[in-house]
This record gives sequence, C-alpha cells and structure tokens, in this order.
Amino acid sequence: MTDAEMIALASEIQVYTALLLKFFNNSLEGRLRARGLAISALQHSILRILEHETLTISEISKRLGLEPSTVLRSLDALERKGLALRGRDARDRRRNPLHVTDEGRRFLAEVPVIAADDPALLALRHIGPQAGARLRDLLKKYILQSPDGQLVVPQMEVLKRK
Repeated sequence: MTDAEMIALASEIQVYTALLLKFFNNSLEGRLRARGLAISALQHSILRILEHETLTISEISKRLGLEPSTVLRSLDALERKGLALRGRDARDRRRNPLHVTDEGRRFLAEVPVIAADDPALLALRHIGPQAGARLRDLLKKYILQSPDGQLVVPQMEVLKRK
C-alpha cells in the first residue's frame, strides 16, 4: 500500500471512529435527558472512571486523551450538581484526588452505560459476537499504537473486570 493510500485509510478510520463516538454519546445523552439527568456523556464517563478509583484531574485527562482544562470544566459541573468532590491528599497538598459522592453513585445506578436499544448493542447483534470480538481486538491493537495507548488499554482491562 502506498503512503497516499495509507493516509486515505487512516482518514477513513478517523471519520468512522468519530461517527461511532458521536452515535454512542448521543444515545447515552438521550437516556440521561429522558431521566431528567442533565450531564454530558463526558461527565458521565468521568463519573464512571471515578466510580472505580480515586484519580486527579491530570490522571483523568491522560486516560481520556483530553486537556486538563476540559476535564476541569466537566468536574466543576459535576461538583455543582453534588455528584463528585475534590479531596485533599494528606501527604501532598498539591494533589487533589477526585471522588464520586453517594449522590453520584445513585445517579450512576440509574442509567446503564449500554441500554437494550443502544446503537452499540444493536450494531453488535447485527454483526455478531465473533465479528464484534475481532473489532474490539483490532481497536485495542490500534489504540496501543497511540501515544497514550499503553496507559489507556490496561485501565480498560481493569474496568472490564469490575
């Protein structure tokens, strides 16, 4: 394959993955709105991550591949809603670990990450479990080649087991 063909292929993959993310986020945000829960898919993702472990804004931003300022704005909104809380590290006063509040845990219990009518699940049923597993494995392999892939993929494995 020529360099031009590889560039075209990489561009197509970017577009398809961006579209998937948009479809998945729209579906989740629709379920959240339907229950009267006014948070974004990003805020929901941050809560889901914090549900399993205590992290700082910097650590979350690395996991999500976002700028710390983007995570900070989302966290500020979650704090205003009483769903997350910044703590203090007794050993390092510069470090502010983030926690999900009890209200945040109740909130997370209300909305499943994947619902029965979710586009991700419907598409998986359409292509079948074997093709879905191959797609997952290829995506994982692809992500491992990105700058933060070595950090993100192992964390996904941890979350998968919980």
